Amino acid sequence: MKKLVVMGLVVIFLLGVAMGASAQKKKVSVLWAEYDGLTPDYATNLESAFEKEYPDIDLDIISTPWDKMHDRLISFVAGKQPPDLSVIGTRWLLELLDMGVVEPIEQWLSKDLLDNIDPALMEGKIKGVLYGLPVAAGTRLMYYRSDLIDKAPETFEEMLQIAQKINKPEEKFYAVGMSGKKYVELTEYAYYLFGNGGYFFEILPDGSYGKCTVNDEAGVGALTFMNDLVNKYKVTQPGVAAYRRDELQDLFISGNLGIFFSGGFTAALLEQRGAQFQWSVAPMPHFEGKPQSTIIITDSIVLFKDSQAKAEAAKFLDFFYSDPWRLEFDKLVGFPPVTKSLANDPAFQKPVYQVMIQQIPGAKGWPLMPEWPECNDIIWDNIVATFLGEKTPQKAMDDAAQEIDSIRGM
Repeated sequence: MKKLVVMGLVVIFLLGVAMGASAQKKKVSVLWAEYDGLTPDYATNLESAFEKEYPDIDLDIISTPWDKMHDRLISFVAGKQPPDLSVIGTRWLLELLDMGVVEPIEQWLSKDLLDNIDPALMEGKIKGVLYGLPVAAGTRLMYYRSDLIDKAPETFEEMLQIAQKINKPEEKFYAVGMSGKKYVELTEYAYYLFGNGGYFFEILPDGSYGKCTVNDEAGVGALTFMNDLVNKYKVTQPGVAAYRRDELQDLFISGNLGIFFSGGFTAALLEQRGAQFQWSVAPMPHFEGKPQSTIIITDSIVLFKDSQAKAEAAKFLDFFYSDPWRLEFDKLVGFPPVTKSLANDPAFQKPVYQVMIQQIPGAKGWPLMPEWPECNDIIWDNIVATFLGEKTPQKAMDDAAQEIDSIRGM
């Protein structure tokens, strides 16, 4: 009986020790973006490896589809339960600063990590203060079926001529992919707008944003051309309003599209899934007489003021930005590396990376303003209305510009 009592006390003691050790663990939560091409195993392996290296830290990676990232993050913040760290579209940073929920990240980062980041990619720096560490950065480009197209079109007008030749809807093969379903990013319109010499807003002499300009000649011309591809020439897949970017990407990878605009992640997926056709990449087309331009996308990772584990979060960043983990991440998502130490790695000498880098000088980014997510939705709604025949391109962009100027008090 005494032995049983002693054994019971030992068990209780050991359980107490274990519970005490568990209670002492610092928890670090990371709202993590599920990029196209990034396998679920990556986040799982990253979490396990980090916890093995730092057994006193409980890492919780909250994987979230990219198009749900913004809304989920804002819900966490509104519920006063923000994560310690979160991946964000860099364009969301001003919104978060307006909410007063993020803090400068630089003071928590090691010198080795900071010195290893390409300064040109530090778009998370506002008025000289670094709030967001770059996670991914790259320009969008054109993918095309090189077994069907001898020479990549340099202009959208050339693209239309090629599209009319290769389009075979009776065989469920469509010349040009067009996403028309509302999405968290307005990339489809940006490709044609920037290629027509346009932008979303007037840029004032002091660098601030003036009135919305999507209803000018460049903006209306871009949407008119997009709508003509869909409804006049019918060289896109049918029912464009039902396709988001990821669904359109699946259509290209399956061999049902001739031309598709996307990021480097599509190349990673084409290789992962063993595409059964020849493909190549080229700079984004532009309209005749207009300079070549495309959008450059930057995403960052930010630290929240309410975090109770900032030093531990910094350890995670050191771990994630080490060469082995960044190399695998960059290869999977198809972006050029943001760290200097990987710049010359053989993995990033492929044509897809070279084209992305080649386009950087003329590329444009998203507007950095707190209201941009709402502006994005307004423009999308009007584009969808155009594709469905409910509005003309001019009416759609007039309505969008007026509503955007109204919410911005202009």
